[in-house]
Amino acid sequence: MRLSCMSLVPHVESSQLRAFWHDRIVADFRNFRFTWAGFARWAGIVVAAFLIAAVIALYFLDWNQMRGPVSRYASHRLGRPASIEGDLKVDLFRRRPHVSVGDLFIGNPSWAPQPQAARIARADVEFRLWPALFGHLVLPLVALEQPDVRVLRAADGRSTWDGGRDNEGWKLPPIQRFLVRDGHLEIEDAVRRLKFVGTISSREEAGGGSAAFQLAGEGTLNANKFSADVHGGPLINVDQSVPYAFQADIRSGPTHVVVDGQIAHPFHLDQFGARVSASGQTLSELYYLTGVTLPGTAPYRLNGSLKRDGALYSVTDLSGTVGSSDLHGYLTVDVGQAVPNLSGHLSSRVLNFDDLGPLLRGGKTVAEAGAYLLPDVTLHTERLRQINGEVDYDADAIRSRDFPLRGLSTHISVQGGVMRLKPLAFSFSAGKLSGTLSIDARKDVPVTSVDARVTDIHIEHFIKSADKPLSGIVEARAQLQGSGNSVHKVASSANGLFTAVVPQGAMKKSLAEWAGVNVLSALGLSLAGDQSGTALHCAVMHFGAKDGVLASRQILLDTDPTRIDGHGTVNLKDETMNITLQGKPKHFQFLHLNAPITMSGKLASPSLGVDSKPILAQGAIGAGLGLLTPFAAILAFIDPGLAKDANCAGLLADAKGQGAPVKDSAVNKAQAARPAR
Repeated sequence: MRLSCMSLVPHVESSQLRAFWHDRIVADFRNFRFTWAGFARWAGIVVAAFLIAAVIALYFLDWNQMRGPVSRYASHRLGRPASIEGDLKVDLFRRRPHVSVGDLFIGNPSWAPQPQAARIARADVEFRLWPALFGHLVLPLVALEQPDVRVLRAADGRSTWDGGRDNEGWKLPPIQRFLVRDGHLEIEDAVRRLKFVGTISSREEAGGGSAAFQLAGEGTLNANKFSADVHGGPLINVDQSVPYAFQADIRSGPTHVVVDGQIAHPFHLDQFGARVSASGQTLSELYYLTGVTLPGTAPYRLNGSLKRDGALYSVTDLSGTVGSSDLHGYLTVDVGQAVPNLSGHLSSRVLNFDDLGPLLRGGKTVAEAGAYLLPDVTLHTERLRQINGEVDYDADAIRSRDFPLRGLSTHISVQGGVMRLKPLAFSFSAGKLSGTLSIDARKDVPVTSVDARVTDIHIEHFIKSADKPLSGIVEARAQLQGSGNSVHKVASSANGLFTAVVPQGAMKKSLAEWAGVNVLSALGLSLAGDQSGTALHCAVMHFGAKDGVLASRQILLDTDPTRIDGHGTVNLKDETMNITLQGKPKHFQFLHLNAPITMSGKLASPSLGVDSKPILAQGAIGAGLGLLTPFAAILAFIDPGLAKDANCAGLLADAKGQGAPVKDSAVNKAQAARPAR
């Protein structure tokens, strides 16, 4: 009984105690009145308690246990695997908090064939605490030990470094000491078809009492030895409000680029300006450095002012030489789109016509272009799918050994893998060549189309000798289309039409007589040195092209003494020609040889000759007639001269219908001047 009474005492005291505190709390809330001072006091107590608890937790925290959560957070933010496989050390309780990460791994996106994007043996970072509390990050130290970085871009344009974003410039916080030891960098770019393997190191050297930044790398770029040397001013007192000066010297095979520039806001690489000098064997090689598609050219030496503003690059004050031609102008490239967009205007005061040759040879020399007159060098037309652009080019004067050219102007448009030169206009001392050229590179085998017109061109201007055996105005049009990735392949598969006419002109009389093989007259004029001319009433050449072979549909020259008809082919596959011209006299000829004139052989060096078979047949007939009487043999060599004048008006009208730029006035003049008999 005693034990039971004693066991009830604590129970009674506990009940009384709970009742006491219940009444006290209820009384406090019954008498509670809200005041801002009280709220602030209790809020401060709660925040202070939370901060104290956080500081204590962080101070005694084993950061290695946080590697998993930190890795998962980093993977989520980066959109790719990331993990810390070494020690994670964080020291927050100092004026410059320090973070040390051992064996940091960053993976590639899931589409990449290689799992690793970067691995860093150790990374040490210091940041200033006070600016960081206000959202402004300043890094007194960034040190990377043995970073191994691998960069990949697939053929479809996806890359492992931009996460699918546009080509925005990196904006890094100010770094006062940036150290890289035993860095390794690999780049594999399927779009540019380049591979780069190099080493990177960054060190600070004493120079003038201050430290400076240097970055050096070397390796291979497009099978050429590559080296880069970048250095800048001291980083110890870097100020984001003051431009940061830097210099770079880059070499890739024969290509050499020197940069002297300033970053407007240090470590914000989306804005900078620089003076750039570049030289090399061909501008097309700059593609491997810049990703911008440029044509194959003669050796160049250019300089200009380069500026970047976000995704927009611009080159102003561009000047220099390409081959022996001067070049001036400006270019801008917008890389913020899915396909970079190029625009600008280029001009030359004097263009050397020989410098246009490398455009057709892809920047190769004549020896490298092969044995063909039309070069068979593979042109990288697939690069047209990697850029859009609108660029104008004009030349005030043209220096040419073979053609009386005066100027050139064209507008180059590249959109969606199709390049058009429209208009493409060459001006001569008299007349012009104009038209359009398009290359459709949307498929693996590009298709090239040409529509060119020749108007008011004087034949005599293309004859270098003082003696002009032929004169007149040429009107012509070529409409051809072929496929292939070289000029020769395009020509070898060409289909279309070619028409050329001379509405009216003159020919050396002795040449006309020789064309008709009027031996006595031609020989007499030649021996006498006769320079007199005869009228060329009209000349027409019309060819149809199929699979690279131009077959004549009509060849005719009509002069006072002779009408010349022809036929033949020009084979662009093996670059040979086989043309036959047969002269038919319009007047009685006492000694006429039936001897067609032939032009055959390679286009680069054709041969002029005489077809002897008709002469042998003519001689055989004369010999047969000679059996009757010696005087009868002469009959085989007499031509009564029954050839008719050509219907020049009709021929010119037909040529106009086939696309030749023949003027109506020329047709009317031919009709009125010499109607067909």
